[in-house]
Amino acid sequence: MKKFLLIWLVCLGPFAGAAAPPSFENDFLDKTLRIDFYQTGDASDTIVTIDQMYEQGIWAGNPNTLIDTLNRGAYTVKLVDINTNRVIFTRGFSTIFEEYQTTEPAKSGLKRTFHESLLVPFPKRPCLFIIEARNKLNLLTPIFTTRIDPEDVSIIREHAHTQDQIVTALHSGPAHHKVDLVFVAEGYTVDESDKFAEDVRRFTDALFEVEPFGSNRSKFNVSGVLRPSAQSGVDEPTRGSFKNTVLGASYNALDTPRYLLRNDNRAMRDIAQAVPYDYVLVLANTSRYGGGGIYNNYTIFTADDRRSEVIMIHEFGHGFANLADEYFGNVAYTDYFPAGVEPYPPNITALLDPNHVKWAHLLTPGIPIPTPWGQDEIDALRRRIDAEKQSHDSRMAALKQADASPGDLPGDNESLEMEHRQLTEVLQEEIRQIQAKYTALYQGKIGVFEGAGYTAKGLYRSEIHIGMFHDGQFGPVSEEAVQGIINHLTQ
Repeated sequence: MKKFLLIWLVCLGPFAGAAAPPSFENDFLDKTLRIDFYQTGDASDTIVTIDQMYEQGIWAGNPNTLIDTLNRGAYTVKLVDINTNRVIFTRGFSTIFEEYQTTEPAKSGLKRTFHESLLVPFPKRPCLFIIEARNKLNLLTPIFTTRIDPEDVSIIREHAHTQDQIVTALHSGPAHHKVDLVFVAEGYTVDESDKFAEDVRRFTDALFEVEPFGSNRSKFNVSGVLRPSAQSGVDEPTRGSFKNTVLGASYNALDTPRYLLRNDNRAMRDIAQAVPYDYVLVLANTSRYGGGGIYNNYTIFTADDRRSEVIMIHEFGHGFANLADEYFGNVAYTDYFPAGVEPYPPNITALLDPNHVKWAHLLTPGIPIPTPWGQDEIDALRRRIDAEKQSHDSRMAALKQADASPGDLPGDNESLEMEHRQLTEVLQEEIRQIQAKYTALYQGKIGVFEGAGYTAKGLYRSEIHIGMFHDGQFGPVSEEAVQGIINHLTQ
């Protein structure tokens, strides 16, 4: 009966909502309902269970945009008013579990559990809480539903931790019509509170040096919240280093050495609630390269690497706007985006119909679709380099096997090394020439270039250079996607 009711409501929702669109004043209190839940499973199975619900401070979101029309994220949360069958709130989001499902351990059947949170405006009346997930065709289908009663005595209604230190980096106005960002400290001790405040202001300034954030500065509020850690830094498992910190952040997430994620979601949300917020950035007090960004969830980056400002903005592109990586190569994921299906991130495409490109209105007039950039030529040369290296290594191994002391044959060794270096340099120079040729043709132009979303073939990016947030800028397609989120939260 429950499944039938859910299907009926989901199907009815758009028609019922058309007659009576959601109203923040009529449907919600100006408070936040935080719903903590677990995701458990492997590549093929997902189990969602509720952990706890919390009543928190004012709703930081835009009361005018209760329905999310951006179609981003691996999931959507939906609230349906039980009395009227109206959909009164939706929001796209992603989780680390969705990433885990694309890894080899998950595909082998290894189940893991992850703790997550969703923030929704606090409903005035009982409603259905529904989580929808994308299937292999990227269509959203319900995977979990439960009834929420705002009068439920099990909802925790305690206040925020009053001893946490708050840093105000930018205040432009009331939360409802601003993008409210909060930096949460990770691995800062009580003696490093001044450093945290300085770091928050430094990264705030760095963010607004980049478009479209700079021209929208007046639409943002930015705060930082510090709950001191017992020790400075974060966990580095591959180096045998572990620290006692408030969020338990650790490198080597999903067995990727540079992938840094927080492990204590509950603590992160408890700390962040000290201020109204739309989005969390975790500021990790370490100098090692690393980070991560998960859409409508959180971004994490490190404070003191020489590239930290660039990494922060790149990862924030993932987390804030659901921008996909535009590179391809050695990653932990396999088939992250299903072949032959249009991906949901706004800055990559499967080009299923060349006559209807996702960013057609931004294309450079007359540019070829798809746009050649020498990929096949470069790949062929790189295969030759790899083959040459294998051949060189085999010949060197044969020399060593023939004589226990390779130093007895210096001429053979030196000639092989010189031959290898010369041939490799010739091939690399050919690659550089091809890259220069196509860069001269297409630098600064918007086209459809193959290679994106961790895949060399079948997915496309909008510019010839590889990488979301390249050379200090996002580019027109990604800028437009970021602007769409800003507008959603402020207009």
